[in-house]
Amino acid sequence: MKHFLLAIAACLALGATAQEANVYASGLKATKVDGNKYEISFVLNAPATAVDLLIGDQTFNLGAGVKGVNNVEVTLEGVTGENLAWSLKATGEPNTSDVPIKVEDNTTNENLDFAYARCVAIDNDVESPYFGRIYVTESGHTSTGRTSNGLYVYNAAFEDFTEQGNEPYTGNAGFEASSASPQRVFIAKDALYLCDWSDSHPGVWKADPADLTKDFTPIFGGENYNGTGLLVNRDGGDSIAIAGSIVSIWVEGEGENTVLYTFDEDYVGPAGFTKTLLQYNIGNAENPWVQAPSAVVFDNAEHLEQNGSTNIIPDATGWWISQYRWLEAAELPALIHYNTSTNAVDFNSATADPDGVMVGNSQIGGLAINEEGTLLAIANNDGIKVFEMGETSDGAPLLTPKYQFLHGMANNRVWCLAFDVAGNLYQANDQSAGLAIFAMPTDDNSYTTPAPADQAITVAGVTPGVQGDVTGDDQVDIADVNAIINIMLQKNPASDYPGDADVSGDGNIDIADVNAVINIMLGK
Repeated sequence: MKHFLLAIAACLALGATAQEANVYASGLKATKVDGNKYEISFVLNAPATAVDLLIGDQTFNLGAGVKGVNNVEVTLEGVTGENLAWSLKATGEPNTSDVPIKVEDNTTNENLDFAYARCVAIDNDVESPYFGRIYVTESGHTSTGRTSNGLYVYNAAFEDFTEQGNEPYTGNAGFEASSASPQRVFIAKDALYLCDWSDSHPGVWKADPADLTKDFTPIFGGENYNGTGLLVNRDGGDSIAIAGSIVSIWVEGEGENTVLYTFDEDYVGPAGFTKTLLQYNIGNAENPWVQAPSAVVFDNAEHLEQNGSTNIIPDATGWWISQYRWLEAAELPALIHYNTSTNAVDFNSATADPDGVMVGNSQIGGLAINEEGTLLAIANNDGIKVFEMGETSDGAPLLTPKYQFLHGMANNRVWCLAFDVAGNLYQANDQSAGLAIFAMPTDDNSYTTPAPADQAITVAGVTPGVQGDVTGDDQVDIADVNAIINIMLQKNPASDYPGDADVSGDGNIDIADVNAVINIMLGK
């Protein structure tokens, strides 16, 4: 409780601090310029005081970096080898506040201005070619100039790199003029998935992140039963309930091993209640799913979930499930954890706190867990509560209060929260409040991003035992003579070449080195 009170006091300074987000690099590319010189391109989500290229056992400082796209040339002196892995370490000023500080919102960046932002999701998979991208679903465009409901994509600096402007990607999915169409987007290994919570247009769609202009693929078939949001299959007589309007999704696996999880408002589980967590083994989703779910993961047997405005996040033992509550109670908590091994709820936020109120008022169920699985954030009235995650002596989940802060947005309805890899928390609000980004406190504001495998660096070196290969092409020939002459004439510095231009070994680069190369060529 002491931490919460300190945090509330600290956030009186919210918005008065010129603090930057915790920094990281994404979009890493290496383009060979000449010899051992490369152009390194990357995107920074925030300014960096230093960016270091790490390759082998060497470090090359690329200087400070600006928010957005950076292009830096570097000569990799002393580096040789093929398909070398490398990474970038971005470092920023420490964020030493006692509470997360808002670093950006819709008043400072128009790209964060949304009327009804339903979801914000960040690609945190460093092995993904789209690492660092930010996706936002808009479900009520009229007050921001955006043309219709759909999907927006930005780079890690929240720049409109696809130049979509106010025109969303819709994939011809037919999203409707509804405040829940589409609802949330989930970033899977090989695709994006968007769900729809509206009664008139329920379902899930699959999109290709490599080309969002292509049609989105519907996951479910069937017909909407009397416009209620429940999709049914009437083929063969009896109706088969397939899925309902879906407020939250999660995807595991890829390709033929893809499994879709949905939190469904309309599907009636074995206990006779709706608000169930369902599993669909959709694989490649080559054809629309027209069967019953593969499994009912959570049947809501205790009827703890009743609102439907929900987020789901799995962990090692089960699922965290949030819901909108004006004031939580034991029979209707803001947050539960369902253990899939015991088929029981082993955490209830309304009963877990000795003071009786752990979350209290959970505005629209916004929920996020960081990449390390150490922090859980949940929306609370006009603020956010952050907890350290742990477990009790008997293995049940344990949440310990860490921060509570006001978000300072125009509306307190937080539909979605998301962490990036550097420890920044993103918040999506509705009713024209837009998005906001908060930096978590850290003394070590740095992150090291590995480059994708297809951006490996190759620098040809001198073949062991072969003297005179100045150009690094594993041959001693006229190209090496020309290289030495260029150095002598100061057309190129010696550092441009991977081989040693001091072939004679006298400490100077002059005509003696030219003669030495020629002698090697002649076999003398």
